[in-house]
Amino acid sequence: MIVSVTDKGIFIVLLIIFLVLLLLLAQVALPGRYLTAQVGNEAQMGPRDDLPEPSRELARSRRALGNLQETLPIFLVLAVLSIVLGEQGWLSLAGAALYFVARVAHAYCYMKGLVPWRSLSFLASLLGNVLLAVPLLPHIWS
Repeated sequence: MIVSVTDKGIFIVLLIIFLVLLLLLAQVALPGRYLTAQVGNEAQMGPRDDLPEPSRELARSRRALGNLQETLPIFLVLAVLSIVLGEQGWLSLAGAALYFVARVAHAYCYMKGLVPWRSLSFLASLLGNVLLAVPLLPHIWS
């Protein structure tokens, strides 16, 4: 069976979507891990009414997760539209890959407190979304 370039493009975009969702799962798990380390299993499983101020790691993991949740819907919409509208050219693939790599870098830089790399990786993820969006623009007028 011969796989066309379009089929390969769809596969790559779907793979990147899957990897981004795995990153989301990892980032969702981090705050729970840091909270358990800070207060213990019993307090973590309880109602969490009287928790202490979050540790530096816990606060950073929560902020990094919140930041991912701000850009993730935009990425997912653009990635799915690129599949639906048949736009898996090099620009779309580069944009999706850049988004994923930049989000991994952003999570790492956020957790390590690396300035200005955290901000630069965030901007790179926005650029990835722009690259995903550009091939979709002609479809607005067609």
